[in-house]
Amino acid sequence: MSKSDERRYRRISLDLPAQIVVNTVDECEGRLLNISPGNLAVIADIKTVPGDAVVLRIKDLDVIEGTVARVFPDGFAVSFVLSKKRRAILTEKLMLLSNRPFAIGLEDRRNAPRHRREGERTVCRLADGSTLFAKVIDISVDGVSLDAPRRPAIGSEIHLARQRGVVVRHTPRGFVVVYENRTEEAKPVLRAV
Repeated sequence: MSKSDERRYRRISLDLPAQIVVNTVDECEGRLLNISPGNLAVIADIKTVPGDAVVLRIKDLDVIEGTVARVFPDGFAVSFVLSKKRRAILTEKLMLLSNRPFAIGLEDRRNAPRHRREGERTVCRLADGSTLFAKVIDISVDGVSLDAPRRPAIGSEIHLARQRGVVVRHTPRGFVVVYENRTEEAKPVLRAV
């Protein structure tokens, strides 16, 4: 194999729908053919040339910006650059999508729907009394996913506003907190008079 044929990342074959915008002007629907954390190939009925700017919205993955690297008869290949965090997130999603039979139970296991809150900031109070500033990624009635510069230990108690919770896992961007279950508290009883 020549040096030019070697790929930096291994590509994974995935058949997913994609919305494609070329040079912020031409728009079409296409299908993802294969993808890696740095390159992808799509099948699309649109005219492109190497160097064209492309934005792709791929179902179940991400919005990816890049440039056309090469063109083939029924589509084209795109080269893109991601930050370390976004590359880690994309790699995790690719692993789950390409290993579906083995990934049963590893996908999102939340009981309540999530609501995106990108950019909303919060202050966390840790068990040792220190504070940690974080950005909210998404939130539900059961918990919250945070983007933070450091990660408290899994199992540690944490306070967010009026909620108390426990750190249940680390993510590429930060950590996830599940709110403490308050169902054990005594509930007021309605009495007939």
